[in-house]
Amino acid sequence: MLAGSLATLGGSGVVLAQTTPGAQPVARLRGTVYDSVARAPLAQAAVRVFRTDSVSEGFDTRSDALGGFTVPALRAGTWLLSFLHPRLDSLRVEAPLARIDVAEAGEISVTLAVPSAATLARARCGSTRDDSTAAIVGDVRDASTRRPVPHANVRATWPEWVFARKQMGREDMARVARADSTGQFVLCGVPQATTVTALAYMDADTTGTVELLVPATDYVVADFVLDRQATLSTVTTDSTTAPAVAWKRGAGTVRGHVQTPDGKPFANAIARVLGSGSVVRSDSSGVFRIPDAAAGTQTVEVRAVGFEPQRHLVQLTPNEPYALTVAIDRSRVMLDTVRVVAGRPLPPDVQRIETRWRRGLGTFLDGNTVRERSTNYLTSALWGIPGVRLGMRSGFGNTIYLRAGGGGECIPVIYLDGFRFIASGISIDEMVAPDEVAAIEMYVRAMQRPAEYTDLSDCGVFVVWTKRFLGNVPVLDPRRKR
Repeated sequence: MLAGSLATLGGSGVVLAQTTPGAQPVARLRGTVYDSVARAPLAQAAVRVFRTDSVSEGFDTRSDALGGFTVPALRAGTWLLSFLHPRLDSLRVEAPLARIDVAEAGEISVTLAVPSAATLARARCGSTRDDSTAAIVGDVRDASTRRPVPHANVRATWPEWVFARKQMGREDMARVARADSTGQFVLCGVPQATTVTALAYMDADTTGTVELLVPATDYVVADFVLDRQATLSTVTTDSTTAPAVAWKRGAGTVRGHVQTPDGKPFANAIARVLGSGSVVRSDSSGVFRIPDAAAGTQTVEVRAVGFEPQRHLVQLTPNEPYALTVAIDRSRVMLDTVRVVAGRPLPPDVQRIETRWRRGLGTFLDGNTVRERSTNYLTSALWGIPGVRLGMRSGFGNTIYLRAGGGGECIPVIYLDGFRFIASGISIDEMVAPDEVAAIEMYVRAMQRPAEYTDLSDCGVFVVWTKRFLGNVPVLDPRRKR
């Protein structure tokens, strides 16, 4: 007997069985189905073997727990071999197809395989010199009908540390992919072994911003559900001011139950859908209900003082409540940054920030205040500051508008960690999360701006300082006694 082998996606192989003269031309087929992405055998795959000249003649079997299968007898001729499994659908992969030519009796060995992640990435994005990047594939569907949303956009962002002018700085990178007519998209050039933030959008409609874990592999699948019926509501500081911010409302509902690890109800936990809907609390039985979140792909966050925050990715359908159970556990003991003055001077940037704060020319918020005032966006911490208005962007984050002379508005210059922020289509909300902020400075009018931020602009200045840049030394209000 002569054992042969066979192949993968889009490939075909020829296996010829031979035996001694006079034997009946019947071959026995032994095979294995293997998942090259998971690097494990694929159980319960539906294997189909059929003749090329008579599709009705064939054999159906399933792979066992080790991926193995057997077809006892194949008569002489040409046969095609394939398999189906939910794993193929989840990876957006067509079923592989192999050819077997049986000329004489014997035994044939064959392997059917889901292609490797690297092979799938190359098939989607082509060859690349950088072997540390991955492809994200998926589709965008309507939250109500689950039909594809043609030509929707999918955007992924992540931070990178780069060296420039003999200094290391942070740059936020972004990739945008456009779905085809079937709603499918391919996002190439995303780094491996990291977490990226992503969302899908079409015109003014967006999903929530979600975190996608990209493991040390070349191929990731992520689907988005987009609500095309969401509305916008506004919050105003008082009846005499312009709207301060717009946030998304919708017909998505989350019914949740918060419990401790041992299953007991947890009361008074704060629950919200990031970027939309109401902020609610769990009752004495641990139950909460968010009635007005935007439908589609969203992130539900549950927080409580002294407990680890929990985030869950959900797909909300309009007018269909989504049931969610959240187990909340006590946070690990973490010591806050110790601010030592005696024996070691504060970093110069911290000293300068607090000096400007003491002068009182602008509006200052420390990191804790930013996190208390903000939702999913850093700029939402500016709600209610006189002379500041926030407007929705197409995509992610808010646009800051300041009052200008003559009753008009202007967009302020933004500085990040002391350097002017060149947007290039990226918002400051995409670059910096509220948890990363050490302090912000807001100078609404041009005449308020300190010398460090003087330029030819007639608008104010918005300054953001990150904890990492300041060495995790907290910025404190110098006017308070400590």
